[in-house]
Amino acid sequence: MINTSPARACGIDFGTSNSTVGWLRPQAPTLLPLEEGKPTLPSLVFFNAEADSVSFGRAGLREYLEGTEGRLMRSLKSLLGSSLIDGRTEVQGRQIAFRDLLTQFIAMLKARAEAEGGRAFDQAVFGRPVYFVDDNAPADRQAEETLAAIARTVGFSEITFQYEPIAAAFHYERDIHREELVLIADIGGGTSDFSLVRLSPERAKAADRRDDVLANGGVHIGGTDFDRQLSLASVMPQLGYRSQLRNGREMPASIFFNLATWHTINFAYTRQVWAEQQQLALEAMAPERLERLLRLIEQRAGHCWRIRSRKPRSHSPRTTARRCRSNASLQPCATN
Repeated sequence: MINTSPARACGIDFGTSNSTVGWLRPQAPTLLPLEEGKPTLPSLVFFNAEADSVSFGRAGLREYLEGTEGRLMRSLKSLLGSSLIDGRTEVQGRQIAFRDLLTQFIAMLKARAEAEGGRAFDQAVFGRPVYFVDDNAPADRQAEETLAAIARTVGFSEITFQYEPIAAAFHYERDIHREELVLIADIGGGTSDFSLVRLSPERAKAADRRDDVLANGGVHIGGTDFDRQLSLASVMPQLGYRSQLRNGREMPASIFFNLATWHTINFAYTRQVWAEQQQLALEAMAPERLERLLRLIEQRAGHCWRIRSRKPRSHSPRTTARRCRSNASLQPCATN
């Protein structure tokens, strides 16, 4: 018998790169349009310094790429399970908690889904990876609890979780007639995960499918992590990463890791870092690379691939993001 009633709950895939919201309705698409008629919404937030406003998804990315002064923050899911979730960052001269940033984004997903669905949602099923954090059960549990707490904050009263490899297999499982072992590959923005799952018509009726994930493994090479590694391997050496000082030591690596990681780029713009890098430039064996690094800090160009060699007009590390874009040899990188 076909169920002709719409589902009571929505399903939310809060992804590292993109997010979606689904709702089962008779003879209607499952995925709800979230932006410009599209069912996917890039998981990013742009804080517009010129209009003192906040934009999400493609709209935020478009403002950023057009050269609007502000701060782009993406790959928000990577905060779950990390120590940064209880930290803060500076946005337009104000301190904002990373937890509040995720709350803003999830609240926006809920509001857009309700607007498209024409109804309120107070129940939700969230997809989750088999492990938010590898080999750390307390951190993994904390990541799920954090997401659940955020979901309750934005108005979901009943929240459940489904393992992403099981969710990915539901469509296939509907058409099988006996038990099968299936390999599920999930190439995401943060990781590449592979799971061996057990499927069958009988198991499809179970609410808890934990025991059907027989094995899981993967590598921390997804879109976001690959971007970071690519930056460290090819971009940061041009700014002095792994270069030598006159005392025989390598350049301290912390600034380069901050610049290669989206949520810590702004840490490179502090006055203390500016003073430290000026001093290190005097000791550098490759001074031309440190000059590039100093220009990047001075122009707040952490989101650009490369800076032209011409001298900036201002010598303050507070130079605007708009100047950064006008001085960039290449288009600003949307990765960070």
